[in-house]
Amino acid sequence: AEEMGWWQPSDGEPGIFDFFKAYGYTPDAEQAGSEAAARELTNLLRFYSGRRMWRIFSLLSPSEGAKLDPEKGNLPETPNPYPGSVPAPRGSVTTRMVMSVLRDHYEGTLYDLTKGMAAGPFGSPNRGPTAPKGMRGQWERAISIHRSSWSYVLEAKPAGRSVTWLGYDSPHGTAYLPFFGAATRGAPEDFHSHEGVMSKFSTKAAWWAFNVVNQYSDLNFALINADVRAKATGIEDEAAASVAAWEAEARGAANESAALELLTARSNAFADAKVHEWWDYAFSLFAKFGRYTVTSNETASGEELQQYPAWWVLSPEVGFATWAPRGPYHGVVIDVPWSLSAAAASGVGAWQLALALASALVLTAGVGAVAYRAGVSAGSRLDRDVYVAQP
Repeated sequence: AEEMGWWQPSDGEPGIFDFFKAYGYTPDAEQAGSEAAARELTNLLRFYSGRRMWRIFSLLSPSEGAKLDPEKGNLPETPNPYPGSVPAPRGSVTTRMVMSVLRDHYEGTLYDLTKGMAAGPFGSPNRGPTAPKGMRGQWERAISIHRSSWSYVLEAKPAGRSVTWLGYDSPHGTAYLPFFGAATRGAPEDFHSHEGVMSKFSTKAAWWAFNVVNQYSDLNFALINADVRAKATGIEDEAAASVAAWEAEARGAANESAALELLTARSNAFADAKVHEWWDYAFSLFAKFGRYTVTSNETASGEELQQYPAWWVLSPEVGFATWAPRGPYHGVVIDVPWSLSAAAASGVGAWQLALALASALVLTAGVGAVAYRAGVSAGSRLDRDVYVAQP
């Protein structure tokens, strides 16, 4: 860093090297192409990791997290930046808590990616497609994201008993499986199969089992992912109990080599069995949640229809509450010109933006207003988050 001119011994406090300040990046107009683009990129980078840091600290050490400003962001030049770590009471952070953090989408906060129109009627936190070229704006970046290939939690233990809990694909739709760091051989074949590529589907690669479930869950994330998480919890409960039992069994081995061989055999057999179980589970989801139903059995009462949430179906843009024989069939389009959002990104005053937005909304507010108000009145009496049982 000193050779490249990114840091000098005179920078900051004596004897302290600020790695983030030396190697971090704060965009400027020259690099970004314009002042507006620099501001947009700065906002993106401020919260790309910053919001995640705030959330992790808040979940694992709530009293310390409460001291942090979630709007601060994290850039090399940020005044009074987030600390690199925060204290937590001894023994208060568990392996399962860290797994839960890895599955997080800011649920229950102002930044909850499972809420709002962008999440769709079924609460998906995944923001896969990109915006049209040239449009400015951004999504929150969750801790668990759709493009994750794997995640892991390292559980340090003495005497060669450390465990890596490995989860394939996105954390919110995986089950973490235990592997011993001192294992005498590699994981089962489907964890390192040469067929494990994203361009070719294969039931011989463990990753595909979890990816299939995650992809299918996006049909109705709120409903299907809840089922998936319950399944994962069951497997992880079984895994935790099994690890304790295997370690107890290994203490009776003739020597350390035999103990490690036993632990390897047990963990590999468990992982292999659970991947096969997950494949079976994936196929069961097709039957249970297919056709926008929830099918439990073949009896007359064994099938329920999935339901749109009231807040979404009664939105004037959806068109359900404003339907008429002669149309419009596609709802009332609240078409706020992109130029307004671009103006916001370029720093137009808040009152100017609000005035322009209000003007745009007035132009469309009259169409279907009576039907929409009636629908909202009826919808206010409904459970806004029910995803089963068509009315």
